Amino acid sequence: MCGILGYISDAPAAFDAAAALKALVHRGPDHAAHFAESTAGKTVVLGHTRLSIIDLTDAGNQPMHDGPVSMVYNGEVYNYRELKAKYLKGETFRSGTDTEVVLKLYRKLGARFVEELNGDFAIAILDREQKKFFLYRDRLGVKPIYLHRSRGMLAFASEINTFKAAGLPLTFDEGGIGNFLVFKYSPGQSTLYKETERLAPGHFLETDLETGAETLHRYWSLREKRKVWTGSYGEAKEVLREKLGAAVQRRLTADVPISNYLSGGLDSSVIAHYLRGGDHTHYCAVKHAADLRAEGTTSDGYYARKLAADWDLKLTEIAIGGEQLTESHIAAAARACDDPIADGSVIPAMLIAEQAAREHRVVLSGMGADELFMGYNGHLLQRLSSLSAKVPGLQSAMGPALRKVAAGRGPFKAYRRYLQKWGNNLGKDFEPGRYSLVGDVDSALSLFKGEHRYGEVFAPYFTDEEDPALAMLYFETDNFLVKNLHYLDRSSMAYGLESRVPYLDHALVEWAAGLPEHYKLDRRLRSKAILKDAYADVIPAYVTKRRKAGFGMPLRSLFSNPALLDRLLPEASCESLGCIDMNALRRIKAEHLSGEKDQSALMYAVVVLGRAVN
Repeated sequence: MCGILGYISDAPAAFDAAAALKALVHRGPDHAAHFAESTAGKTVVLGHTRLSIIDLTDAGNQPMHDGPVSMVYNGEVYNYRELKAKYLKGETFRSGTDTEVVLKLYRKLGARFVEELNGDFAIAILDREQKKFFLYRDRLGVKPIYLHRSRGMLAFASEINTFKAAGLPLTFDEGGIGNFLVFKYSPGQSTLYKETERLAPGHFLETDLETGAETLHRYWSLREKRKVWTGSYGEAKEVLREKLGAAVQRRLTADVPISNYLSGGLDSSVIAHYLRGGDHTHYCAVKHAADLRAEGTTSDGYYARKLAADWDLKLTEIAIGGEQLTESHIAAAARACDDPIADGSVIPAMLIAEQAAREHRVVLSGMGADELFMGYNGHLLQRLSSLSAKVPGLQSAMGPALRKVAAGRGPFKAYRRYLQKWGNNLGKDFEPGRYSLVGDVDSALSLFKGEHRYGEVFAPYFTDEEDPALAMLYFETDNFLVKNLHYLDRSSMAYGLESRVPYLDHALVEWAAGLPEHYKLDRRLRSKAILKDAYADVIPAYVTKRRKAGFGMPLRSLFSNPALLDRLLPEASCESLGCIDMNALRRIKAEHLSGEKDQSALMYAVVVLGRAVN
């Protein structure tokens, strides 16, 4: 895993490549290099910072060249050995890297070679012979790549901060703030900067260097690749274990030790099962007991310790709580997530990554399982809504009662929050999509004084014809999951740590997407039912039957402290944004402090936004 950057332009451009590489050194501390040249009348720059994981010798350094083709590449291709044996017999190799295999595959198979790759990657290729330039992004968006257009230039980089370091303009897009407050990230391929967008997952961009014409190609779509399952439930459990086991095994490909994020929950415990007996370290974030009581959630640390003891795993714990929600940690998270996201998981993810990076360069994560197997509470709310809609008059009667449930007062706070969320969204436009969002949508809408465009994001997914469960899968895969992958990448790569996500092996994703809904959220309303049942013989019941505990800072309890809230959300700073309705913000703060509503996610979004703007 590394950092890549570069540009193509009609003429030499004001692009400080040395400063840009320096801004990416945390992604690749082992080697940095770039080149600039004129090809087909265009100035082309390719740069790379390397984190050595496969073949640690200098032979793996980039930019890498093969005849008229040069490449910079971030990520890993896990089936590179199989592809090398299948397509590249007789070829001469200078290294043992997957990078060189990728480069030679392009030369052998052409632009659509990417369809052969099983991995997570962002790739830039200059083909002088074809007078073409290509940018590729992996199917699920595990690895980032940003495009920047200004001054007649197309620039690209692994992080937005690179453009700033290179001297390119970044103009804040006030129009994107409304969606940011609703979604807590910038949905789709937009960012909060007018000149910058993401290359969409599952796509590659082809540029003709002679004419300057750009063509965006989609080479993968979950809608098209989803494979409808026609076998039995028992057969599906067997296939799940086969595919997930293979996905984990592929992600153990490295010439360095592999570690794991272990929460004591189902997803990471399944991965830990495949690591038993190996010399792997498992890292767990542990919330303070007082925060757990205030939030009404369960302890990851308890279950992780118990599993580690039962399985003889090496466990390292990292504390997360009020002491970690400091200005310095918030600032560090804002720097790392230069494509801003308001997610309370960023700071603990960075704390864990900082610890893990002291001894490791690769860590496995269970990210993606909730989207694939309906593990979020939003999936449960959508099912409950569908069931209640079958009883005439029931929703109209219970809606007002649910909306009055105090989300932050009394016992069973976690359940109260979701009951209130259910009531707040019953019968609203794009109802299933609203359940997938963090925080109250209507409160977020009231906070922004500009024009709201959130419906444009939901409309392509939540139609009358689309099954709600499938709509949520497609929406979350394209948006919420990519946001999560973004913070996973930035939190780990801030310290030179590569994160790998076995659940997002595209072969597993295509298969799991075709399973019947009740295999995932069963008729007893058990989430991730098939994952629990498939591993019931190896994962302890105290893991499979525990209540889900979200990973993140205890924002609900922390933001119930008026002094902390005033420090993080000073009115003068919020008012300076210009687009925030201050009366709405005061109401939202009061609702949270009184326990009437849980507004912590929305208030944290304003905190993050303030740091991004300033």
